[in-house]
Amino acid sequence: MKQIIKIAYYEVLHILKDPILFLLVFIAPVAYTAIFGAVYFSGVLTDIPLAIVNRDNSEISRELAAAYRNDPNFKIIEGIDSYEELKEGMRTGKIRAGIVIPEDFSKKLSRNQQTEILTVYDGSNLIWGYNIRKNSLEVINEFNIDHTAAFLMGSGLNKHEIQNVMNTIDCNKAVWYNPTFSYANFLFMGLVIMIIHQLGLLSVGLTVTREKERNSWLQYLAATIPAWKIGMGKCMPYFIMSFCNYVFLLWIANCFVQVKFQGSVLLIILLGLLFGIIITFTGFFISVHAPDSLQVTRYIMLLSVPFFLISGYTWPATHIPGFLNGIARFLPSTWMLEGFRMLTVKNLGIEEIYLTVLVLSIMAVLSMGLALTFKKKQKILAMNNELPFKIEPLR
Repeated sequence: MKQIIKIAYYEVLHILKDPILFLLVFIAPVAYTAIFGAVYFSGVLTDIPLAIVNRDNSEISRELAAAYRNDPNFKIIEGIDSYEELKEGMRTGKIRAGIVIPEDFSKKLSRNQQTEILTVYDGSNLIWGYNIRKNSLEVINEFNIDHTAAFLMGSGLNKHEIQNVMNTIDCNKAVWYNPTFSYANFLFMGLVIMIIHQLGLLSVGLTVTREKERNSWLQYLAATIPAWKIGMGKCMPYFIMSFCNYVFLLWIANCFVQVKFQGSVLLIILLGLLFGIIITFTGFFISVHAPDSLQVTRYIMLLSVPFFLISGYTWPATHIPGFLNGIARFLPSTWMLEGFRMLTVKNLGIEEIYLTVLVLSIMAVLSMGLALTFKKKQKILAMNNELPFKIEPLR
């Protein structure tokens, strides 16, 4: 155990002395989380820039415009009075949505004829498009209800009769798990987990390659210390920091970004421990077999985006091509992201996520086995072919 502690202590000194490594381990996770937290802090899209082109300019059309003006989800942009101005405002981004009330709007309503208003919105950003469509339909439905009730009252029906007519069929909406449609709850923690994944892999992936480039890796290979102790000592500081970052970033997300966590704290910790083991020992395995730090950096950064995209976190896995889903099932980030969402958003227990825990446990054992069983003699022979002198392992 003393040998492992000494190697871990030596690795900590390297982390503290190397500015890049120090940045990766201590600063970057918090900095990235702070940036993403600032982006998704509002959680829900409000004050959507909306222009109203009222071609009818009647009392009823002004009431409809007032309904949009009084909705907190919209912010009315004044000074746009024609369809051409509406197109220009949409093109430049001054507005994100527009309502065009037709010239015969009040006439058709007075005759009880079906009439239409035109709702245009910026679909170049799907978040704008989804929220504009949803909020606009809510305003129109509410206006329809009020207008119908006023018409029925004018026909001589009393309040009770109007309620019976209006409430023939009612639709109550119940949104489970993320009732406010908060984008912070939907996406933010996925980004945080990928920060831990990528920075953890990259930092531990540089441990051995750094030693190779300085020719100090030979000291470990030639020593009588078993390979597993070398691996444990090298990985210990990174595993501890990875788990500490995991806990600290969860605290930041909950306290400052207002991400709501449910589920068992013990299960959340267990997922973090298993994920930290996989990341740390996989990174060490890559570092042992990679020729230099440049290759490690290239491979890890190259794979970061596709790993996140095919995980099924931002797009349903059922609608991802089968062969990509097959690849994703072999990635620890897929299981971690899926299990974390099921646990913290849906408040599921071990009975529902046992498969996730089992798979991550198997991956943790495999990553440790691969990382800690490298052959020291083979590594010395491989390095002898690259050096002008020969190294024999100490006996």
